[in-house]
Amino acid sequence: MQNSDAQAGTSLPIIANVSRVVTRVVDRITGDRVDVPLMVAAACVEALKNFGIESRVMYGQVAWLEVLEDHSVVWAGCWGDNFHFWVATQYGEVIDLNTSVAHRKRSHSNPNLKALYSPPMVWSSEVPGFYRFIPEGVAELELTDGKDRKQFDLVLSEVKEKCGPSAIQDGDESDLEFPNEPILCSGRRILDDSKDTFKHFDRTLAVQGIPKAPF
Repeated sequence: MQNSDAQAGTSLPIIANVSRVVTRVVDRITGDRVDVPLMVAAACVEALKNFGIESRVMYGQVAWLEVLEDHSVVWAGCWGDNFHFWVATQYGEVIDLNTSVAHRKRSHSNPNLKALYSPPMVWSSEVPGFYRFIPEGVAELELTDGKDRKQFDLVLSEVKEKCGPSAIQDGDESDLEFPNEPILCSGRRILDDSKDTFKHFDRTLAVQGIPKAPF
């Protein structure tokens, strides 16, 4: 399956390759990618370059819905004085590979609240109702800390080695290997994980409804 401007967006084999490699590599090297969204986004941009796909890291206000332990639904994310990072591609897609693990990070404003479920990863030109964003500009990754620089160099080296046309094999879509985390692709296509996380998340939203967004 080849990528072209005639397509709605990035092909599934490329999404599978990039999302799997970037999430696994950053998780392994940093310990938890939830703390380094800018590094995740920058690594994704580098991976897409290997496929000849133009993209850039964006920053701005982002909010997503999370389901708490009491099954209430709240908006989480970064707004006001805070900001988040994601990727914008030449196809008009929004890529955020950190939303699926957002529940691993406690809220600074309410650290006693623990999330059970967060949204799927987003790789889509159609942004769902559970994800809101306001772009404020293009981000640059400037690492001054030696440890961070070393980690990012290791991430880039492995991403460049494992992401590219040579990593794409011909075959049926059912043979593609994605991260074992939910992901939303263009066309409102949801690929759930082995725990049916998105099914539980979506069912709770259907029962509880969506609260008013913070922006």
